Amino acid sequence: MTLRISNRSTLAAVLIIGGLLSGCTGGEGRAEAESPKLGQCKSLLGAQNVGAAVKSTGGSDVEVSGTPRADALAEGLVREAKQWKKSDLLHNSYTGCRMDAYEGEELSGTVDVSVKWSVLSVGMMDDPKNSRTWRQVNKSVYVAPEQGPARMQLLATCAVPGAAASQSSGLPLQFEVSGASLGAELRWELLRAFAQSVTEEMGCATPPVIPSVLPVAA
Repeated sequence: MTLRISNRSTLAAVLIIGGLLSGCTGGEGRAEAESPKLGQCKSLLGAQNVGAAVKSTGGSDVEVSGTPRADALAEGLVREAKQWKKSDLLHNSYTGCRMDAYEGEELSGTVDVSVKWSVLSVGMMDDPKNSRTWRQVNKSVYVAPEQGPARMQLLATCAVPGAAASQSSGLPLQFEVSGASLGAELRWELLRAFAQSVTEEMGCATPPVIPSVLPVAA
């Protein structure tokens, strides 16, 4: 906490001096400097979605972490898929974007977006234990609308060229969005946009069909 406050104080001083030297208020510069990775979040999730997510937290100051570009996320996921064996049960989790919102020095809300290769296979979706959580949307996509408090997940098949023949069904992608301040529709918009951005960069042999609207409950 001390380091975060110190960084803010230093940044504020730099911005004030810069504003005086340039003869401008520096309002836009301050917002941009405080969130150097916010543009990458917007590229992954959509500018409107990010704005709505930040607003939902009720915070006036947002710190952003994670947020590698879609092509960097895709590179790591493709590399893992090509090395995958059926016995592998541990996979890296990649943070697409994490936004911590503060009101003063109090944390008012967090939005977290991540992706990994799932330990679940498509064949496991018929198991009653999983079918109670995951809803099939189409041949390539499953959704878990509320798996735990304020979480939404999407499972999507993506056949990676050069991976094992069974990789697409045996190793699907698992996307997740969490945030207590987010409504179901906004969680879906973030999840859908994120999954679309990443799978497009991955060049799946058969791209997953991700619906534009949240599938209704069966």
